[in-house]
Formats: sequence, C-alpha cells, structure tokens
Amino acid sequence: MRTGLLAVLVLSVAGCGPVAAPRDTPPSDPIALPSPPVEPALPTSAPTPSIGGPPGIANPTLVPTPPPSLPPIREFAGIDFALMPGPSDLRIEAALSREDQEVVAATVAADIPAVEREFERTFSARPVIYVFGGTESYADGFVGIFGYPRATATFVAENSVSFFEPSLRLIAVNWAAVGDRRPVAAIRHELTHLLTLDACSPRCDLVPAWLNEGQARLAEALVPGGDWRLVRVRYEAASMAATGTLIPLNTLVSQLSWNALTDWAGYFKYQESARAVELLREDVGGTAPIARVYERLRSGQNLAEAYAALTDRSFNDFVATLPDRMRAAVPAGQGLIAVAATSYLVYGFPPTSTITLTVSGPRGSESSPMVISPFGSNFDGIAPTRPRGGYAVSAQTESGVFTIKLRKDSTGDPSDMR
Repeated sequence: MRTGLLAVLVLSVAGCGPVAAPRDTPPSDPIALPSPPVEPALPTSAPTPSIGGPPGIANPTLVPTPPPSLPPIREFAGIDFALMPGPSDLRIEAALSREDQEVVAATVAADIPAVEREFERTFSARPVIYVFGGTESYADGFVGIFGYPRATATFVAENSVSFFEPSLRLIAVNWAAVGDRRPVAAIRHELTHLLTLDACSPRCDLVPAWLNEGQARLAEALVPGGDWRLVRVRYEAASMAATGTLIPLNTLVSQLSWNALTDWAGYFKYQESARAVELLREDVGGTAPIARVYERLRSGQNLAEAYAALTDRSFNDFVATLPDRMRAAVPAGQGLIAVAATSYLVYGFPPTSTITLTVSGPRGSESSPMVISPFGSNFDGIAPTRPRGGYAVSAQTESGVFTIKLRKDSTGDPSDMR
C-alpha cells in the first residue's frame, strides 16, 4: 500500500491489503494426495539382481537417475536467493523449501502469459521478482534492494503482502503471507501493474487509480481455481450498492486519493473497483477488452472518451447504472452464503449493525455477536483448529435467520472442544 512516506508516481501500486483488512482467504489445509500403488515383490527361490530380464537374457545396466539440478544461488543485499529458470528473472529466498520454490516458479510461469493475454502485449523485459521467506527479510529487501529508508521499508513490509515499485520495475513478495492462499494470486496482481505501465505509455496520466487497482484485483479473482475470490468481489460490491456505501469513482481517480483510504475502506475500495472493471470489460466486449481500452488511452483518449467510442454509450451512463448492475448480480436483500469449503459471507446488512452468528458442529454449538462492517458485509470461516465434520452456520437478525451448511475435511486440533 503506498503512503505519503513514498514518492507517488503516476501508477504507484498498493500492496495486497490494508492494515485492518478483513480476511481475504478461506481457511485451508494441505490436501494429502494418495501415493501411487506399489507392486509387491515376487517370491523367488534364489537371490536375484535388482534389475533383471528373463532367464538367458543379459541383465540391463542400472543407470541411476540423476537428482534434479538445483538452481544457482546468488546473494543480494546480504540475502541468498535461488535464481529460478523460466520466463521471468525470478529470485526466491534460498531459505524456502524446494517444494515452495517450485510452487512459486509454476505460479509465475502461468501468470505471465495470462497477464499478457489480457493486454495483448508481451512484457518489454523479463519481470524481476523477489520472493522473500518472511516479513523480516521482506523488510530487509526493501532497504537493501529497493533502497527504501528503514522506516518506510518497515511500514511497507507490515502493511502489504506483495508490492510493485514502478520507478524500479521490481516486484517483491512475502511468501509467508501469501503461500497458503491457494491458488496464489498476489504475484499476478503485481505483474498486472507492471504490464499496465507498458500498456498505457506514453499516456499513463490518463489511467484512473480505480482502473489500475481494480484490474489488478480482478486479475487475482480470475486465477484458475480462485472462484471464491470472484464470489467475494461480486457479493461485497453488491452489498456496498445495497447499503448505499459505494465509494464514488470520481474520488478514486488519483493515486493519492486512493492511498488515503485505509482500514475497511482500504479493503472495500478494491472490491468495488474490481467489480467496476469487470462490468467495464463486459461492456467493451471482444476477446481482450482491456487491451482495447488501453489502445485508446495510449492514443490520447481519456477513459470516458475511450468507453464511449468502444460501446456507443456515455461513461456517465456507465457510472450511473453501476449500483443497479452490482445489486442485480446477487440475490436481493440480506443473506448468508458459503464462499469456499469452510468459509462464509454475510451481506446486505445495515452497516455497523450487530447480528448473532451461531456455528454448530460435531462437538456442539457456539454463538457470538458479529458487528457488520461499515460496508454491509463480513467474511469469516470455520476455525482451522475445529474437528473434522459437518457444520451449520446461522446468522440471526431481527428479520429472520439465515443458515448454510459447510463441511470441514481437515483434522483440526483435538484439544479444540468447540
């Protein structure tokens, strides 16, 4: 998240989440994959070589399979990084496990072509991405590699999970903060910001902050397997529209104005903007609507002019109809929905009102008050420590009770007696 502590460029980019951001990932547990079956050894009456053929045929020579080559290690600012092969200049802190390194590399390899398709253009240079193991090295990297003062580096590290510095065209990722948010989407967010700089040049001054940031957040929600993120974008934006708490887009044009919104607004500005960008793409149409928009911006048309030329509608109409279109995408009124296997969202409730939430599971029920956010919706989930089994979640208000059923497949903590 950019702040007054940093020099704000035309397209300075926010990290992924404000200081007091609501939860933006459903609780998850590693999925144990079944091991391949192993054939039992056949009984034999005499010792046999480890590999052999039928009687009378010479045994083939056993050639051991060489272990996979390890990536080279290089030090940057006192931190060792593994230099990963692939379409980017990917530098992963060597302290991360080999398994994590491979997940990062595979994620980046899928993200780069996806972002390029969105803009119908390739990166002008291989993206440089630093992946740090935790918040401490993440902050150290901002000092030693990005050149930030220590106070600025600490603030950015504590208030973001990934970051793009436009003046250096460098991406930083805190793997400890994003590694369990599967599918990983933070890197695609920052890559979208990076390619935006190429797509808008030489008229990046015509890109409003809500379009820049909303497109990056929408990119997260479009990562294959991340449908739950898109559900949140649509329902939370609809809840804002239903409760009259949408933030006027004309107040989200400059990056300074964008950065000034923190806390709950610092989260919901992303959801509203992502939904607005999704509807903008829908109106423009074609296989790559964002590419068509940026082609117009590069030529000197502002967004309103570009939208009118591409849709034969006025941009004022687009803005005026956003609340109705956002509300129409979800069931009317108040509600409770399952977002992922063990997470849920309440929406459409009066801002800052209090409802009673009851979670019933294998070991009984527990009720507690829930204070609704200032934007009418809340996201939560079954605690990871709770035991495996079926759960019923109920939201009770003065007007009625809403109930959904969830199932937790992970074991949890035996000492959690709830």
